[in-house]
Amino acid sequence: MNDLFKGVPKRRMLALAMLALAMLFFAYDLVVDAFFEGEFGSPHFVIEAFVFAAVSWTLVVNLRDLVGLRARLEQEQNRNRMLAGELAAGIEEQIDAWRLTRSEKEVAWLIIKGFRFAEIADLRGVKETTTRLQASALYAKAGVSGRAEFVAEIVHQLLMPITEDELREGTAGIRASATESASAGAGLATDGPQEDASTVRRATRH
Repeated sequence: MNDLFKGVPKRRMLALAMLALAMLFFAYDLVVDAFFEGEFGSPHFVIEAFVFAAVSWTLVVNLRDLVGLRARLEQEQNRNRMLAGELAAGIEEQIDAWRLTRSEKEVAWLIIKGFRFAEIADLRGVKETTTRLQASALYAKAGVSGRAEFVAEIVHQLLMPITEDELREGTAGIRASATESASAGAGLATDGPQEDASTVRRATRH
């Protein structure tokens, strides 16, 4: 139950609590009216029963939506974790291809995460000059000249297979659309004069 309401805004939690209290209040009042005050079937009882049904329905719908939202959120979180794992594996594979040392790998990952050289040096407990030398060494192995080119090369290597597939699919889709458009245009161009000629012949006969 705690997981269900985790991350829910306080306003919505308060609204759900008020609906639950209202439902309990009307349920209690209906029981009292029906069994102790003999008002079962009276207009007062019918109105309260209607209000109880409306409040209960509203509460059930909100809880159902909340459960569905939580399920979709968990699916997205699992999907993001899976994609993050695949992304990290792809980066690690690219770094391994450059045959970096363990220290260079650490620096490379911190560069990819956006840390500055001074921050990397503090995190690794070394001098900034050492970090810059290690960065220069990994740049040389990657065939780039600086931080921006290094990160761009990582991204390029990760996106290159996707880009090629999308290009093939996109080109095929564009060609198919162009063919359909050309066929439709040709059909209109062919049907137009024939229809006009038929109309003229009918008019002439009459």
